[in-house]
Amino acid sequence: MLLSMAAIGSLFELEHQTSMDLFGMAKKMIQLYLDERRKATVRKADFRRTPLSDQNSQQQETIVETPVWLVQAMLLNVVYGHNCGDKRSGEIASTHAAALVSLASGAELLRPARVEATRDFEMSDADGSWNGSARKDADDQAEWLHWKGVEERKRTLYAVFILSSLLVSAYNHTPALTNSEVLLDLPSDEEFFSAESGAAFQAKGGVSAANRNRMTFHVALGELLRTNEKQQKLALNSGHQNFGSAVNVNDLPKSDLKPSTFGCLILINALHNYIWETRQRHHNKVWTNEETEKMHRHIEPALMAWHAAWANNPHHSAERPNPFGMGPLSADAIPLLDLAYVRLFVNLSRSKEKFWQRDWEGMAEELAKGSEIVQHAEQSPTASDPAGMDPSDGAPGSLFVDSPTIQSSSPKFVAAKFPLSGTINPALTQQQGQAPQSQLTGNRSITRREKHLRKAALFAAESLSASGKLGVTFADLTSRELPLQSAMCAFDCAQVLAEWVATLQDRVGKYLGILGQDEVDLTQVPAIMLLEDEDVKLLGKIQEIIQSAQMKMNLEMASGGLGSVNGLDGRHQMDDCAGYAAKLLRVTAYMFDKAAVWPVTRLITSCLETHANHMRARAEKSVLNLE
Repeated sequence: MLLSMAAIGSLFELEHQTSMDLFGMAKKMIQLYLDERRKATVRKADFRRTPLSDQNSQQQETIVETPVWLVQAMLLNVVYGHNCGDKRSGEIASTHAAALVSLASGAELLRPARVEATRDFEMSDADGSWNGSARKDADDQAEWLHWKGVEERKRTLYAVFILSSLLVSAYNHTPALTNSEVLLDLPSDEEFFSAESGAAFQAKGGVSAANRNRMTFHVALGELLRTNEKQQKLALNSGHQNFGSAVNVNDLPKSDLKPSTFGCLILINALHNYIWETRQRHHNKVWTNEETEKMHRHIEPALMAWHAAWANNPHHSAERPNPFGMGPLSADAIPLLDLAYVRLFVNLSRSKEKFWQRDWEGMAEELAKGSEIVQHAEQSPTASDPAGMDPSDGAPGSLFVDSPTIQSSSPKFVAAKFPLSGTINPALTQQQGQAPQSQLTGNRSITRREKHLRKAALFAAESLSASGKLGVTFADLTSRELPLQSAMCAFDCAQVLAEWVATLQDRVGKYLGILGQDEVDLTQVPAIMLLEDEDVKLLGKIQEIIQSAQMKMNLEMASGGLGSVNGLDGRHQMDDCAGYAAKLLRVTAYMFDKAAVWPVTRLITSCLETHANHMRARAEKSVLNLE
């Protein structure tokens, strides 16, 4: 296990060759141990075939148990394989994920175990003499070691569960450990597990205090998923100004759930698994609009209930470093909350498979044209439903409450707060002046796909904006502080936002030009007839995100802290981008390149650069009205 830790440490220090050498030695040592275990298993099989009279003498030698340290060492190796950036190592790590669960099962980590407070001290001396105190101290130490051993086993299993969940989210891999297989209690509060001695553990209250908020994984997850049944009003509605982590914790509903910090991280991963499993039950089936909305009404309140449970701990914070000195676990969970909201409204499964295959072109194509990105969303309008909408969309009680039909005389759509920047395209202006009003009105109608994308884009924009205000964007972090959960969230949010802009661009490019490049007066026709109020506000939010990131990048470049990408100056490449979609992807790629301590994040940089090129070409085609 120490070799695996040293390999990860060398990778962190950018000593890649040393890291690979240590990783190779760690693999060989684990393999040697596994070979010995296989031989012991063979001996055990031979033992079962020996006469009964000989079994007692051989029994102790033939029983083979899987040690917890072996599971932990294999877990570290799988973590290394998925972060080292080597394709072959990643593929091997993927196959070892199932073996990891098998080892955990062999170590009986899946079997529930509890430590109860059954202490009853009987001192040898009534006056508490040295012998009595020594015995009490020894008992305290023994109880603490037993409790800590049980907790270590539990936390090891949950670390395997989190790794499995992250692979589902990152690559659309089938979970190696599903929600239904976990039967354990959630981990205890960190203050008890971090106790340095039996005396310190007892000073905090011992086993009784450690068990005060004890709850099984299944009960906690069930409480979250039943939120909609208990309180229908928990579902988000159009009156909310913020989404996901941007919601003020004081506005959250009250929750009786008080999981530990590690427990919160486990539960948000479990909700990601639940979203994936729900979609798998509909695999290769046509989603009805009712089924889609039912899923959203069921899961969205659960996400808000999780946020309320997370906020129950006064030491939890989304800031880095934790202002209460409690470590990064509570902050690690928040990007996964935002990502869950985004993943609820868009299905990125197939695009994640392309990312696993390192097919950047295919990933961009899947995001642009994939039929499963948004369930139950036509790619084109129909004769009976020219806007591509369902009559129930926007109805009372619907989770998707959109703006009413836009009229050119509506004053609230004339007062636009976010003018687009760039240069005026004279040819485009002439084209706009010639466009008949009936044609503009027809192009104002949005498809269901665009509407659902916009819903996801709202969450994505709020997530990126909130992380910027907290100072946890990649532009704020050094490479020593890059959290994997934030990387996954920023990657998906940037791509979803860019895809929404590109979808909007496809619809309005012929009349408005390239959004974010050509100057457009949003208070005049044709803009007020093509864009809804939500479109204008979301474009403004994207512009703020890009400008904030560019400002930080320029400060870094001025101080010499940010290198160039592909040998070109960052500012030149930004000016060379065509529109918001390409700019957003490019600036995110710069941030990943700057903060990439793990080689796997450099793959994200390459993917985003390729995707940005696609978005630029797509924007230019939309202006020319090319298919």
